[in-house]
Amino acid sequence: MSGFNAWLNDIEGVSAQQALEAGLPTKRIESWKYVPTRSLSRTSWRPATPKTTERFALTGGRFSNVPEVIGLKVTDKKLTLKEQKQLKGISEAHGFGLTQAALEHSRLILTVQKMASVRINLYHLANEASSAGFATLILRLEAGAQLTFVEQFEATVIEKSNLSSLRCVITLGRDASVTHVRFQTANASAYIFSNMDIICGENASYRLQTIEFGAKLARNDINIGLAGREASASVVGLAITKESQYHDTHLTIDHVVGDTKSKMTFRNMIDGSGESTLNGRVLIRKGSQCSRTEQSIANLLLSGSARVNPKPELEIYADDVTASHGCTVGSLDREALFYLKSRGLSEADARVFLQYAFAEKIVEEIQHPDIRELVENQLLGELQHGELIGELKESVDV
Repeated sequence: MSGFNAWLNDIEGVSAQQALEAGLPTKRIESWKYVPTRSLSRTSWRPATPKTTERFALTGGRFSNVPEVIGLKVTDKKLTLKEQKQLKGISEAHGFGLTQAALEHSRLILTVQKMASVRINLYHLANEASSAGFATLILRLEAGAQLTFVEQFEATVIEKSNLSSLRCVITLGRDASVTHVRFQTANASAYIFSNMDIICGENASYRLQTIEFGAKLARNDINIGLAGREASASVVGLAITKESQYHDTHLTIDHVVGDTKSKMTFRNMIDGSGESTLNGRVLIRKGSQCSRTEQSIANLLLSGSARVNPKPELEIYADDVTASHGCTVGSLDREALFYLKSRGLSEADARVFLQYAFAEKIVEEIQHPDIRELVENQLLGELQHGELIGELKESVDV
């Protein structure tokens, strides 16, 4: 039984009926095999109420204060056939996808105009206890447009379960580029669901930097299609999972045509009884010659009860490609610990220094100084003895 049943029963229409019939995904569905859905199904969810804010924000499943920026315009509500297909794919992937569609509070379509350069900061406000908000954002980039899209999350303490869901569809025209930064620091009772479906046209580039620190359960489904020649995608991610947190990312990069390139780099640190799942899939289709891809996934287990479920996948159906991939699961390097201790560090300080170095390689990828500083400060706060890192960096030559 789904915790959304009472809500869905109050809604008329085919989508609500389909969601009721499907229910929430179970462990029999491979992509939800490890997801702890018990508390999700036991909570009697109700619609969230938007909060008052002066920022461009997602609150209670609704967008507030849409920015008025040169080169950015709010578009009519009509979806293109391609966007309809993308949203249908998200909805029909599993029962929760149907629930997301049926309970959608709002939909916003934004267009970045030809050759314009725009930055958007979207702030996710926490919903109140036992409430959920569902929204959809459509971003269209015309030829040569450039977009910096930054998502940040409110960390206000909420005592009971709260849920926020955003489906995001992005279409990049010829020569367009997107730098997308997600900095997820939601409260410890939050359920955060993010679906991203991106299509890159000729010579377009999409760069995603995703940082997962917060939430009780955070689930990211990311689908990137390289549909035009010379298109490229780069996805780098860092997740710090501790106590009883669960972080889950399912990423697919599809080389639809040839002469395309992709890069996937993830680092996960798991402590306490935390659990992390990462399914990173790269598909190079038949005929997609001269495609290039790099895949690197590293997992660091910091306790005996920490769990990680890595699943790297590389499917190649073309002959002329360049591909590299690697996936590691391990603990802190004993030789590195010994070296740092020989330089005068305590066991605790040596351990936190190595944890910091492991994570910092992803933080360094963030191009925007203001966001990088926020992530750096949060990272130091997540690590025990993190306040000593600055001093150690200056005093130890490693």
